[in-house]
This record gives sequence, C-alpha cells and structure tokens, in this order.
Amino acid sequence: MKNRIVAPLVIASASIIALACQPDRATVEPSLGRTLGGHAASNEASLAEPQAVVVNPDAHGNGVTATIQEAIERVADGGQVLVKPGTYPEALVMSKGLTLRPIGDDAEPVVIAPPDRPDIAIQVATREPVVIQGVTLLFSGANGIRGDGVVNVTVERVTALAVSPLVLSQQQNVISFSNSALTSGGRAQVTLRNNVLNGGVAGDDAGPPSPPFAQVFGISLRGDVTAEVAGNSIRQMGGACIIVTTRDDLNGETNVDIVDNDLDECYPLQRAGSLLVQPRAGVNGIVRATGVVNIVGNTIRNSRGSPLPTTGISQLFAPGRIERNRILGVVQPGAVGIATRNPAAIWIGTLSTTALAPNIAPIVRLNDIEGNAYAGLRVGPNITTSITATCNWWGTADGPSILTATNPQVRDAIVIEAGAAVPSYVPFAPAPIASTTALQCD
Repeated sequence: MKNRIVAPLVIASASIIALACQPDRATVEPSLGRTLGGHAASNEASLAEPQAVVVNPDAHGNGVTATIQEAIERVADGGQVLVKPGTYPEALVMSKGLTLRPIGDDAEPVVIAPPDRPDIAIQVATREPVVIQGVTLLFSGANGIRGDGVVNVTVERVTALAVSPLVLSQQQNVISFSNSALTSGGRAQVTLRNNVLNGGVAGDDAGPPSPPFAQVFGISLRGDVTAEVAGNSIRQMGGACIIVTTRDDLNGETNVDIVDNDLDECYPLQRAGSLLVQPRAGVNGIVRATGVVNIVGNTIRNSRGSPLPTTGISQLFAPGRIERNRILGVVQPGAVGIATRNPAAIWIGTLSTTALAPNIAPIVRLNDIEGNAYAGLRVGPNITTSITATCNWWGTADGPSILTATNPQVRDAIVIEAGAAVPSYVPFAPAPIASTTALQCD
C-alpha cells in the first residue's frame, strides 16, 4: 500500500522496562539523563511529563495510576501508557499522541469496560499518532473506537465486543473513523490490523436473528481517509462487516486497502451486504468522490445461512482490484433485491436514480465465487464499460453462465442488468484459485 502507516512505537530501555514491572514504581521517567542530542534532560521536564506511565488497577498511592485516563493525561506526548492486567471501568479520550498497550502476563487480559453506555468507549481526539494494541474492549454504547477529523491511528491485536447492543435507529460501530477535508483541512491515516471484532448480533442455525436487532457495523471508514484494513476477524454484525463511504457531499478522496480479512455472520439489518463501498444511505446527488479501494485476499462466508445479505462485496465508487477473495455461500436463496442493488456475490454499480454513480471498472480476478444463489457477479445498469473478470473460479470447471436480469437465475452466474456492458470473463479458472500463487489460468 502506498500510504502504509508506520506505528510510532516508543522503544523503552531495559531499565525502563524493569521499573515498569515494579508495582510501586508505576511512573517511569523519560530518559537516563540525556536526550538524543547528548544534552542533559531537565529534572523538571522529567517530573512533569514521564515518557511511560504504568497503570495498575490495584494501585495504592506512591504515584501509581489506577486508571488509564489518568495515565493518558500524565504521560508525555508520544509516550507509552503501559497497562497491567485487570478490568478498567472507564471510557477513554486520547487527547495526545501515545501508545496504549498491556504489560505483564499475556495470559491475563487488559479489559476496558466503560459503564453507563457512553456514546464512545475510546475516542481519538488528536492529530498526533495514536497506537492502541492488545487490549480487550467491552462496550455497550454507540461506538467502540471512534475518531473524527484528521487522525493518525493504528489499532492492532485488539479484541472488541459489543455487549447487549442497543436497538437504535442510528448506526452503531465497533471501529469508526470519519473525516471531511472541507472542515479538517487534511487527511486521516488509519491502520486496523489483526483485530477480532464481534457485534454481538447472534443468529441461529435456522437463519437470521429475529427482529428487532441492533444495526452494528464492524469497521466504518468515511470520507477523506487513507487506510489499511488487514487480517481482521469480524463476526456477528447487524450491518456490514466492513463499510467504506464517501463524504456526505459525495466528493473527496478515499483510499483503502482491505486485505486478508475473515468475515462471517454479517446480518445487514437493511439487507445490504457484507462488504460495502458506497455513499452513506439516504445521501443523494452526483457521486464525484475519487480514490482507490482494493479488496484483496478476503474470505467472506455466511455460515448460518442467513438470507439477509443481498451481496457479499458491493462497490459503487473508488474502483481498484477485487482479487483473490473467497466468497463462499454468502448470498442465500432467500436474499432479496433492494433499491440500490440486486442479489450477487459481487455487485458492481447501482440501481439508484438519486445517488448518480460513476461508470467504474474495477479488476475482478482470481476470486473463488462459489455457492451463491442468483449470481456470482452482477453488473449494474450504470456500468457501461466492460469489466475485466477473468481467471475467477465460478464453482464449476465449465465456467459461468451469462444471463440478463430478466432470465432465470443460476448459481454463481454472471448477470447483466439492462444497459450494462458484458464483462470479459474468459479464460476462467477450472478449479479454486484464490488461495494459490497462480497469476493466470489459461
């Protein structure tokens, strides 16, 4: 990815780590007497802004912080908040650049569990680099981790669970970042890597959860954002597992790499899809937003056979590569069309006459598209440029059927809506290809 974000980790010396592990020495001074330039650091600065602060839930005086928020307020800009195992009943505001991570025995977790359903459990409210690593978040409000405007955030190896999510008319999010350069004057930089997210909307073996249920989205990115979303496991969402949207004025630039994620049990309340790239629902006008969204190497399933997902992947703007994904049985026989799309494992374009979308042509190659009712690839009427859709596995060595929207539906076929161009789909893969190293299939 061109704009890969490098996490600004602060490297502690052996002496600092040793001090951090002592229960009565939670505050660690910023240096061993000299700065990087070789000059002595002032004692006043050291006392005022320690480079690392340890948090101990069993703190009993001696300068030890018992809450994570107190440590955030005390640590120097760019420092580390090192949290000992335990449960912390607090919502957090990251008001400065820092790294938040656990220390101690890996067998015992650091659990952040805000009481009283705050709107945001962990809020990023700074432009400086913030890194959140290795903690467990249990939240019951509208947002787990959220940032608005220009942020520079890395969230990795975090387990986040929505506990008894509220049945609300508004969208709820496990992780959400939104930015408009019109008001912020810059771009947001986001890296979400190797996290485990659960929206708490559990289905059953017979199909979807019984309404009413919460509309919880896993990862939501909006507007002028450059992001990497890689290696995450996302389950039991009442909305899309991953959604990327334009600014509300339908302009801006959105660049996202969605790579090697494992998505399952995405139960979209509004019957949309598992992975969406589109304007926000209800926003109308001409879509002029630009950017590139690459969707590569992801596995998308519907293990409980819910009829709620209309699509596995749906893309309306910011075309890039849709490659090496495994879209396995996502769209079930009970799936229905909605105002913006018809059922398909991969849907390109839109049916909307109010959000006028560009004629995009993403590359759709080297995917395994298998076990989906109605269509493997479906092309919307606004797509008048022929899409390259070669070297895909369509669930049979004979390749896909090519159908118009008025013809009977065949599993994993290519379906062309009226007015759309027929994709280029030959050669096609004679066997599953997504997990191989093959670059061609003829």
